[in-house]
Amino acid sequence: MLSVRLSLVAGLFIGTVQAQELQTAGAMSNPVFARAIELRGQLGAKHVRMHLQPKTEDRDSVEGSYVVVAGAPQSQKILLAGEVTADRLSMEESVDGTDVSGQWDGDLQGQTVRGIWLSADGNVRQDFTLEIVNTDPQKTKKRRSKK
Repeated sequence: MLSVRLSLVAGLFIGTVQAQELQTAGAMSNPVFARAIELRGQLGAKHVRMHLQPKTEDRDSVEGSYVVVAGAPQSQKILLAGEVTADRLSMEESVDGTDVSGQWDGDLQGQTVRGIWLSADGNVRQDFTLEIVNTDPQKTKKRRSKK
């Protein structure tokens, strides 16, 4: 009876350790990007609002969208997809959902992502600065429902 209990306890412990190892192995390399976040800031002279969330099928990958919030005749949602490597964020954007229209390359410094945006043809280059304004998905949902 005692050996059965010990075997059961040992099995539960090993199972728990293995589950924790699997969770750690699949975790995002930068915890800031491990959940949905909202960012706001500047792309050149334009004010932008961005939403990013981890891709479920790819470790260290994000997806989302951004809109220009001021100074544009329309607020078209532009799609984003990219990778996170430590504090480095690299994303491609697509206006039409098919073709790449730009590239974002930046570094996370505290709660700020700073970097360079480059048009797909390489002819337009703009600095960007984005502040993380929300890392709580529940607050993000509440804020959106109030609008």
